[in-house]
Amino acid sequence: MSLYRLTASLLNSWLRATDPDAEGNEYADFLADLGREQRPTGPAAQMGIDFENTVYQATQGIYDKTEEPSADLAAAIAFGNRLKGAGYQVKAMKQTEVCGVPLNLVGIADFVKAGVITDIKRVMRYEYGKYQSSVQHPMYMELWPEAIRFDYLIWDGKYAYAETYRRGDFEPVTGTIQRFLNYLDATGLTYTYFSHWKEKE
Repeated sequence: MSLYRLTASLLNSWLRATDPDAEGNEYADFLADLGREQRPTGPAAQMGIDFENTVYQATQGIYDKTEEPSADLAAAIAFGNRLKGAGYQVKAMKQTEVCGVPLNLVGIADFVKAGVITDIKRVMRYEYGKYQSSVQHPMYMELWPEAIRFDYLIWDGKYAYAETYRRGDFEPVTGTIQRFLNYLDATGLTYTYFSHWKEKE
């Protein structure tokens, strides 16, 4: 029986597209994600990637120590000190079945250390609870059953923040997956998903 890959990124893309308050190109972006279309990395996403890389370098003590650090570098060093010894870009997979569909849940955690999964965010603006509705922490807590906590470490260019989630703080990811698959079925998009997300045998 065929197996279909599913990621938190795709589920989050769907949630943004179907949010009643969605504006702009969220639905077009979701269709592109569903079709696994290659798109250029936008400035905001690139800023996040660059900051995460700097945090990782800071965990290794790799940064310019001869000059006063910029605000971004100082934040990355603070995050890096907290994450020293953590595994970086740790991949996990779990096969399961939801609504009769065989799935391969896949995730890559920024950092994993002592039962804590940490995701680094670099944003322009932040309000507490920004990631409460994200599928990332339910998905990753499913993928790492031994994890006790999921932390978002957030930097907005001026202040550092943290959002922490533990089991019981959120709906298990299975519920979101059920709604996602039902939505694909109701909108005639199941074939598109199956065509582009089938795992190689």
